[in-house]
Amino acid sequence: MKATHYYLGVFFFLLANGVTAKAQTTYPATLEEVTVFFTGAELMHTATPRLQQGENEIVVSNLSSNVDVNSIKVKTGNGVMVSAFEYSVNHLAMKTEDSEQVRILRDSLDIYTQALEQLNIEQTINSTLLQQLKDGIGKNVSGSEKGLGIDELMKTMEYFDTKSRELEKERVRLSRENKRLTEGRSRVESQLRQESVKNDKEIGELRLHLRALRAGQTSVFVSYFTTAAGWEPTYEIYVEDADAPIRIHSRAKVSQTTGFDWNQVKPTLSSARPGAGRRVAPLFSAWYLQPQQPGIRVRGSSPREVVQNSYSYNQMERTLTPANETSPLYIIDGVPFSAEDFQHISPDRIKSMEVLKDASSTAVYGARAANGVIVIELKNSVEDYVVTEEQSLDMSYAIDLNYNIPGNGKVQYIELRTDEVQAKYKYYATPKLDSQTYLLAEISDWHKLNLLSGNANITYNGTYLGETFLDTSSTGQKLTLTLGSDPRVAVKREKLQDYSSTRLVGNDVTQQFTYQITVRNNRNRPVKMVVKDQYPRSTQKNIDVTLVRKETTPWSAQNEDVGVLSWEDEFAPGEVKTYRLSYSVKYPKGLNLNL
Repeated sequence: MKATHYYLGVFFFLLANGVTAKAQTTYPATLEEVTVFFTGAELMHTATPRLQQGENEIVVSNLSSNVDVNSIKVKTGNGVMVSAFEYSVNHLAMKTEDSEQVRILRDSLDIYTQALEQLNIEQTINSTLLQQLKDGIGKNVSGSEKGLGIDELMKTMEYFDTKSRELEKERVRLSRENKRLTEGRSRVESQLRQESVKNDKEIGELRLHLRALRAGQTSVFVSYFTTAAGWEPTYEIYVEDADAPIRIHSRAKVSQTTGFDWNQVKPTLSSARPGAGRRVAPLFSAWYLQPQQPGIRVRGSSPREVVQNSYSYNQMERTLTPANETSPLYIIDGVPFSAEDFQHISPDRIKSMEVLKDASSTAVYGARAANGVIVIELKNSVEDYVVTEEQSLDMSYAIDLNYNIPGNGKVQYIELRTDEVQAKYKYYATPKLDSQTYLLAEISDWHKLNLLSGNANITYNGTYLGETFLDTSSTGQKLTLTLGSDPRVAVKREKLQDYSSTRLVGNDVTQQFTYQITVRNNRNRPVKMVVKDQYPRSTQKNIDVTLVRKETTPWSAQNEDVGVLSWEDEFAPGEVKTYRLSYSVKYPKGLNLNL
C-alpha cells in the first residue's frame, strides 16, 4: 500500500511539473556576439518575446550550461524593465537530436557490429571443424586393431593435409578480417564519441520577471561569461633564404564546449583574462628577513595581471543607398560596374569607397563619368576583415567574417593576418654544448607587430624545420628566432694537450686547460658568425679560477656572471678561423671538482 502511494505521488509530481512546463512561456535564444578570451568567452544572446502589459514571467533557453552567474547581464528595449532573473540548468531538456554526421556514424557502427557477429560465428565453426578433423584422423589411425594399410594411411594423411590446409588458411583469413573490422569499429566509436559530445550537454535557462508598459514584442539581450571556451595564438614563419624578409602568418586556435554550436558568428578574439586578475592593485608590505632551514625556500605570492571585465552590446549597421536614375559610374577594384551589379555586393565586402565628381571624375574616366564616379576597393583577403585594436590592458581582433565553431571541443583555425619584416641573419655556435651550428634571425622593432606569445612553426626554403616558441614578453630590443642547424658552417672544439698542464705546489693543485675552436664556412657566400665558449666560476675562497689572457683569443663580449666569452666575426666563402680559450684552476689537494 505504501509503495502504491509512493508511485502515485511520483506520478502526480511529474504530472504537475509537466503541466507547469507546458504552461510556461519559453523563448529560445539566438547567439549574436562572441568575444573569446585566452580562457573563457563572453556570449551575447537575443530573444524576442511577446509580452502582456504589466507583469510577465518568461524563460530564455538555449544558453550554455557552464555560466558564471555573477557575470550575467540582461538588457531590454521598448521601456521593459527587468525586475528579477534566475539562472538554472535544465537537466531534463538535454539535446537528444542527433546530427546527420552522428546518424551516419551510428549506422556504420551497426554495420561493423553485425559483420563482427557473423565473423565470430564463422570463426567458431572453423575452429570446431579443425578440431574434429584432428580428432577424427587420430581415431581412424589408431582405431583398428591391425592398423591401416599403407594405401589407406597415405589416403588418410593426404586428406588430412589438404583439408587442414584449407581450414588453416580460412582461419588466418578470418583472423585478419576480424582485426580489420575491430579496428574499423574502434575508429567509428572514437569519432562517434567526439561527435556526440555536444549532444550530451545540458541546457542553461534564464527565468526573467519583466514589467512592460504596453503589450507587444520586445528584444531581450542576455550576456554572460563562460569558461568553456578559449583561444591561443599560433604562427607560421616562412623564410625563403638568409637574405630575404620573414613572413609571419598569424592564426588563432579556437575551441569551445559550451553545449551548442556557434553558427554563423563573427568572433572577437581578446587577450584579456576576465576573472583571473586581482580585484585591486597590489601594495607593498613590510619585508622582514628571517632565517630558514637549508634546502627550504620560502616563496611569496607574485602579483598577477589586473583585468577588468567589460560587457557591451555594440552593434554596427551598414546600408547602401540604392542607385537613382542618374547613376554614377562604379569602379570596383579598377573594373567598371553597373549600378545594378553594385547592389549585389554585400556591404561587408567593401574596404574603402571614394566619390569623385565634376572635372576630377571626367578627367580620369571620360564622358561616361558625367554623373560622377564611385571608386570602391573590396576586401580580398582575410586581413581586410580583421580589425586589430590595442587597448590599455589587452589586445583584440574583431573578425568581420562568419564562422561555424562546433561545441564538441574541436580546434578551429582562424586566419588573422600576415606580416613581412626585415631580419638580420647570423650563425651561432656553442660547441661545448652542441656540435651543430644554428642559423638565427634577429628582428628589430618587433613590438610594432603586436604579436602575442605562442607556438610557431618554422619553414625555411620550403622545408619544415620544426616548432619554436615566440616569447613576446621578452624585454630585449630584438626578437631572435632559431631557424635550424646548417652543417655547411662547421665547428669543432678540441682540447690542446700541449697548452694544458697540472702542477702541484705545496698543498695546492693548479690545472690549466686550453681549448681550440675551429670554424669553417663551407657555403658559397659570406656569413656572420657568433661563437661562444665557457670557463668555470668559483664562489669559494679556496678555489681560484683565472682566465689566461695570453693564450685566449681576444673576444668581442664577456659575461663574467656565467663565465661566457663571445666571438663575433665574418667569414668569407671557404674561410677557416680558430679561437682559443685558456683558464687555470687552483684548489686544495684531495678536493674533487667537476672539471
